[in-house]
Amino acid sequence: MEQGRLAKRLLERLGKVASAGWLPALAVAAMLAVSGCGGDSSSVSGSASTVRSAATSTSEPKRSSSGNDGAPSTQSSHEEGDADSNGTQSAGGKRGPRVVVPKGEPEPGITPKQRREATVASVTLQSPAIVSTAAGPGALPATYTCDGTDRWPALNWKGVPSDAAELVLFVMNLHPVEGKLFFDWAVAGLEPGLEGIEAGKLPEGSVVGRNSFGKSGYAICPSGPGEVYVFALYALPKKLSPHGGFDPSELRKAVLGEAGNVGILAASYTRG
Repeated sequence: MEQGRLAKRLLERLGKVASAGWLPALAVAAMLAVSGCGGDSSSVSGSASTVRSAATSTSEPKRSSSGNDGAPSTQSSHEEGDADSNGTQSAGGKRGPRVVVPKGEPEPGITPKQRREATVASVTLQSPAIVSTAAGPGALPATYTCDGTDRWPALNWKGVPSDAAELVLFVMNLHPVEGKLFFDWAVAGLEPGLEGIEAGKLPEGSVVGRNSFGKSGYAICPSGPGEVYVFALYALPKKLSPHGGFDPSELRKAVLGEAGNVGILAASYTRG
């Protein structure tokens, strides 16, 4: 799916600026926000595994084993690379079969229509209460959870396209529960001209959906010592106008079919 390709490009960009220690969490946040190919536990865990593999391969040096005489042992042909077709040693001292370049037509590039319709992370979403660092996603203060007042933090954003008709905001738990995305908050009907919302206060015209606790409103309350949450703000080219108490899962499907731009903010919460 084209949205999956755009997600991959976003992950590659994140890999250049994020440390390997918390890249997997942020990468999955990106996949949750831009991927229209699922959202169940298998798709999310698969994305995390792929990114963890990439992070491990770039952060850990290769180790070679040694024989009884202390000399390094020969590594597999997949790691060694250049050699002639008979598997003999090449001038560079490496062994293994020659890599055959596959023949055939290259994969076609995306069309202008696909590019226009693909969801890309072009909106900047931030919060004065959540400050990301090189060590990982910013910490969400307890006051914005059920251990405090359980109201949302102030959010601000920029980069919303001028032709946007509606903004929709979701807060999701990074890890699905029983194979389904867990929504902590869902708000539609946000005017595209807005540049943010205040802590604990929504602008006029906002429409609030049910969260996965079964109530309309905001609720961040981890069942264990802590979790990572994803704030995702989507800019829609047309209004979806859902009714109050809407199903966030159903609205998200509709949003992914329409949204061309999204802003992502990851936040962690650990009980003290």
